[in-house]
Parts: sequence; C-alpha cells; structure tokens
Amino acid sequence: MGDDSDHERDRRKDLFGKVQEMADVGGWEYDVRSGEIWYTEYVYDLCNLSGEDTPSIAEGVELFHPEDRHAVAEAFERAIEHGEPYDLEARLLVTDGETKWVRTKAEPQYEDGTVTRVRGTVQDVTDRKERERELERSRERLQVLFDKSPDVIIVHDVDGTVLDINEKHAENLGYTREELLSMDVSEFEVGTNEGVLEEVWSGMDVGSRREVRGAHRRKDGSTFPVEVWLNKIEIDGQERILAVSRDITEREEREQELARFRQAIEAAGHAIFLTDRDGTITYVNPAFEEITGYTAGEAIGENPAILNSDEMPDGYYEKQWRTILTGELWEELIVNRRKSGELYHAHQTIAPITDDGEVTEFVAIQTDITERKEREQQLNTLDRVLRHNLRNELNVVEGHAEVIQNVGSDTVVTHAHGVLEGTEKLLDTAEKGRKVTRILSETPHVTRIDLVDLVEAVGASVREKYPDATVEVDTPERALVDATGRLEAAITELVENAIDHSDRAEPTVEIGVVVAGETVRVHVADDGPGIPEMERKILEETRKEEDLYHGSGLGLWFVHWVVRRSYGDLEFEENDPRGSVVTIELERATTE
Repeated sequence: MGDDSDHERDRRKDLFGKVQEMADVGGWEYDVRSGEIWYTEYVYDLCNLSGEDTPSIAEGVELFHPEDRHAVAEAFERAIEHGEPYDLEARLLVTDGETKWVRTKAEPQYEDGTVTRVRGTVQDVTDRKERERELERSRERLQVLFDKSPDVIIVHDVDGTVLDINEKHAENLGYTREELLSMDVSEFEVGTNEGVLEEVWSGMDVGSRREVRGAHRRKDGSTFPVEVWLNKIEIDGQERILAVSRDITEREEREQELARFRQAIEAAGHAIFLTDRDGTITYVNPAFEEITGYTAGEAIGENPAILNSDEMPDGYYEKQWRTILTGELWEELIVNRRKSGELYHAHQTIAPITDDGEVTEFVAIQTDITERKEREQQLNTLDRVLRHNLRNELNVVEGHAEVIQNVGSDTVVTHAHGVLEGTEKLLDTAEKGRKVTRILSETPHVTRIDLVDLVEAVGASVREKYPDATVEVDTPERALVDATGRLEAAITELVENAIDHSDRAEPTVEIGVVVAGETVRVHVADDGPGIPEMERKILEETRKEEDLYHGSGLGLWFVHWVVRRSYGDLEFEENDPRGSVVTIELERATTE
C-alpha cells in the first residue's frame, strides 16, 4: 500500500513538472500530518534557492515582502484550519533586494472530511503587474491631461448629448461641470447648425478626424470663436465623439489686424518690398509695381539690384548691407532705374526684421521724390537766374542811372534817382527771392536752439545796422526749441522789415520771448504803418500767382517757410495804438 502511495506521488510530481514546463507555473504541496513541504524546480528558480535548501512554511512566508507576509500567512492558515482556498498576488523578495510579483494559489485536499494536504501554484506575474501599473499611470496621466488641458475637451455621443467634459470647458463657458453634463452640444455651440453637426458626426468613421470652426456661447450669453478637432472613437462598444476645441479670439484678432495691415500696405503710395536675409525679394506691393515698372511676378525671386542705376557712389551698397545686417536702420536718398530705363529719385528706408535677435528679413520702403527733385532743380535754376542774370542787368541799369544823375539836369537827376530807388528795391526783392528758393530747395534740418541767445544776437546785430532805431529785447532765462537753422535769419527779416517800412525817423521795435506751457512764442512788435493787406495775402494758402507778382512781401514769404519748416505757426495782428505784431509760435523742447 505504501509503495503504491509513493508511486502515485511520484507520478503526480512528474505530471506537475510537465505542466509547470508547459504553463510556466511552479507548484508546491504541504502534508498537514507530517509537516513536509515539496516544491517544483520552478519555485526554486523563482526564489533563487538551491535544490538542497527547502524552506519550511515559516521560512517560505519570510520570503515575501514584509507588507505582504501577514496576508500570505493568514490565507495559508485558513486553508489548513477551515479548508478555504486562496488566490492572491504578493511581492516575493529575492537576492540583491530584487522584488518579484507572484500569483500564489492554494487548494486544500481532504481525506475523511479532514484537510490533509494543501496544494498550490506560484507564477511570476511581474511583467503583467508592471504593465498594469504602467497602464494605471497612463490612465492617471490621461485623466490629468483631460482635466487640466488648456484646451476644451468634450466627450459626447453622436446625437450631441454631453457625456464628459474637462475643467477648462466649464471655465470657458461659465457653467459648472454638473450643469454641462446635463446639456446638449447644441446648447452652447451656436456657430454651426445642429443638423449639420449631427450629419458630420454620423458620417465619420471610428478613428477618423475632422476639423471645423464654430462659436461657443457662454452662460452670460456672450460668444467667442473656436476651432474644433472632432475624433470618432469607440468606448465600451459605443461610438463617441471626442471633441477638442480652442478659443481662437486672439488669433482671429491677429488675423484681422494682419489683414488690415496688409490692406494698408497694398493701398500705400510708397513702394514696399520684402527680402530674405540673402536679399532675394519675397513680396512687393502695388505701389512698387507702379513706381518701378516691374510686376510682382517679375520682381519676386530677384535681387533689388534690378533697380540699380549705377548712379550711386562706390561702396554705397557695401555700407548699406553692413549696416542692416547688424540690425540697424538704413535711411538714405537713392537714385534707382525703372524697368523702362528711366531714372528716379527715392527716399529709401530699410528696416531689419529679427527673430530672437537674429536678422531674418528686411523691409524696404521707397518714396518716389523724382518730382520734388525736379522742382528743386527748377528752383536752383531760378535762384541762379535771380542771382546772376537779374542782378547783373540791374547793376547795369544802376550804373547808367548814376551816370545820368551826375551829368543831367535837375529833372533828369530826379528821374535817375527814381530809377536808382527802383533798382535797389528790385535787387532787394531778387535777394529775398533767392533766399526763398534756397530754403524751398534744401532738405529741412531741425536742430536744438535757445531762443534767448538767438533773439539777443538779432537785437545786437540790428542795433548796429540801424543806429537811429530803438530795438528792445525782453526774454526769459531760457527758451529751448527745435527749429531750422534759418530761424535767426527769419527773425532778423521781421525786425529789419519793420524798420525799413517805418514812417518814423526813429522807429521802435520790440522783440519778446514768452514760454507758455508746451510752446514758445516770439513777438516782433513795431510802431509803423502796419503790414499792407497785399503782402498778407501772399501768405494765404489760396494765394494766386498774380498776388505774388504784384506783392512786395517776399521777405514775409521767406519767414513763412522758415517757420513752417520748423513746425511752427505764424500770426499777424494790429499793435496798439499803431503798428503791427508778428508772432512766431514754436513747440517747446522739454529735454536738453
């Protein structure tokens, strides 16, 4: 009987070993009556034990992690005492501090109603537990992403019923999460018709993706544009829509701003073109096409050298490139050549475009000043005529008049004197005309001026030139303005004009400087007969050529242009009790 029992036990062990090899599962058996325990080779390998070292039940329990030992021991005791099978997972300690997860199962065996043996299995489930933990971590990360995403995330069915939403959606719409979970998509999506949306949802396949634009309505009734990515997924065998939306209010505002900016560039009267860092033209506006004669198709992809006139000095372009490549602004006058071969003058500004401090593109703006240059040439020609031809001929007339005055009769002398006076007036007019043409032809240059020093210098100069006149100066300690350098000549012209046209033997002129808030006012007051109406008309915006021809106020015209190019205003009024007051008002310079 004993031999049969041993034989059966050996047969079972052999069978269990085969099963172990096939199922990758270890086995053990505990004899309750003898207290003996038997393990398969798998268990020894799993626990990193030698074949000669068979641990007892107590020693076997010690192989488990301290936190799991109590559960294992208690389950084993219940199996022996109460015949309760168990199936649990625990951590097994192996050498070098390594931990493995195992699934251990036990099934009590009975004889005559008494538990005589407990048979169990042990299986290494470390890889599965790691996958489960990673899956759980992934779920946790996904939940955090879902809840904390900066984008709105909605899960709804194909009919639009909201099934889940994240915190961002509730925040954007001003609803609570509970309120949204009781709503339908159509209650807050107002940018697209509900029927159209349902058609889109139902027409999508699982795994497909669609992108749409819409508008969401907040709880307070306000709306905002959104961009929505629709994804059809399957959850628990049911088709669902995962919608991710983003508020694109700022983007649309930027797009509108860019559209307005582009419209402004397209409508600008200045030629505007863009180049990359290598100088290849990437964009031109319509004004560029009109001014240069090159169409956008002809210019884009080319170098601005297509406009080169060969009129610029040596080294001009090398200096230009060195300047803009360092990120600095370039602003100069340039002579270019149109597609037709015609030269044109332009005021050109080139500004670098940077990205994180690195120059990536350039924008160039050209203002065609060809007509202005032609006017300057005409004014220069007029200046030469006034300076040379007219003066020379008047000098000849003046010489003949002086000869006649010296040898003629009293009547002839009287007429000769009149000729001399007229000649002097014409020469003075020619000189003033030359000054006007010069100021009109030159580029305005504004500089910082202290009017106190300037006015005192004018007073001293006029007193020396007109000793019979009284010139009074009243100034504060300091009065800074930004004005053209010809301002001193303009104030001198006003003072001398008042003295020259005075009907008094000893005329009086007062020059006053007053600082008033953001402006500085220079007053030139005289006690003469006043400024003739004809001369004032010269300064009106509606002045006609015949007014200029018959008037003698070129000096006032000169003053007008000096003040205008100093960004100031010129005013006239009657003095009390007689005379005139001319006022120049300039913007005060507040910094040194």
